[in-house]
Amino acid sequence: MEFSSIDSLNVYFFLWAAILIFFMKAGFILLEVGQIRQKNVGTHMTLKFLDLATVLILYFFVGYGVAYGFQYIGGGLIPAGTEPGSFAHFMKMVMFAVAAVTIVSGAVAERIKISGYIIGAIVIGTLIYPIYEGLAWGSFMGGFLRDLGYHDFAGAGVVHLMGGTLGITAAWVLGPRLGRYDENGKPVPIPGHNVTFVVIGAFILAFGWFGFNIGSASFIGPDGANIASVAVVTALSMAAAILTSALVTKGDPIWCSNGMCAGLVAICAGADLFTPVSALIVGGVAGLIIPYVFKFVEEKGIDDTCGVTPVHAVSGLWGVLAAGLFIPSVSLTSQIIGSLVVIVLAVAGGLATYGVLKTLGLLRVDPEMEIIGLDESLYEMNVYPESIIERIDPS
Repeated sequence: MEFSSIDSLNVYFFLWAAILIFFMKAGFILLEVGQIRQKNVGTHMTLKFLDLATVLILYFFVGYGVAYGFQYIGGGLIPAGTEPGSFAHFMKMVMFAVAAVTIVSGAVAERIKISGYIIGAIVIGTLIYPIYEGLAWGSFMGGFLRDLGYHDFAGAGVVHLMGGTLGITAAWVLGPRLGRYDENGKPVPIPGHNVTFVVIGAFILAFGWFGFNIGSASFIGPDGANIASVAVVTALSMAAAILTSALVTKGDPIWCSNGMCAGLVAICAGADLFTPVSALIVGGVAGLIIPYVFKFVEEKGIDDTCGVTPVHAVSGLWGVLAAGLFIPSVSLTSQIIGSLVVIVLAVAGGLATYGVLKTLGLLRVDPEMEIIGLDESLYEMNVYPESIIERIDPS
């Protein structure tokens, strides 16, 4: 298959976006490990390696086909668009799938079994996520939501509302960490071990997010104006969210980091059509509400370790609905329907997947392992060997 110069430019554009989205993985790792305890850091990084490798392989052979259809090539059935010459789109979309799957780990950190987590990642990456991707962007059920008018330019709903909802569902099934609640059911904070990691992770994510959003354009226009406007509203939403989250948390650096991410999540749905003013509103609201959402979830007894519910699920939902509120050409009704579909699919799929894993004893580590720490229990190692980790039985 030969490409014209403009086609070659668009192939490069897709691959550039995929590379930036891939590097977001480093941001996710730092943002999350900074919010957990030293004794579990190594295991959490292992989860990130394994979900990446699993999704890259299985989305190629199964998930991409679920979303965009299968075709016969050379007597074999393969996902449409994965034949040589059509890899560019796949590379971008597989990185979206990787992002959606890895969001879950932040909600279940410090007490999930590696085997259970990876089985969950397989189900999400090959079935749950691609079904919704196909409804919104691809050919599953004829792209029902897309044809309905549902607008989700860069995945506020497809990636973030999906991943965040799966995360809170998994956290609920899994149960809270030992010591997270006292005998009266009141939340007890479990501080992470490195705020600097959290902040650096947020900035790495923001760097990659420009590829995430700009790369969601299907082409580069003759003057590049279509992608330049995406960059501007992405930056403005991020900035507004940082300011509002800082305002309501007295400048807490962890919440500034989460606010930055919330603004980037929320703008995704309409980054191609939001005006600069509406981008400021969208980001400002996202940054404003996330600490209150986290507190609400916490008080309901759900231990969302790294706050994926406010940052991804709720900010993603707000962004999808905001596209219907602020963009004249986007139907609010279609946005509401699209949101309800992803929530129902994620909750039902998450309950089924993690419920079965829990029943089979594959979901949660033993209490003794959790007390000692997953790193020493699994690997007899400590990521910080010079540190002495206190072993206190919170029960």
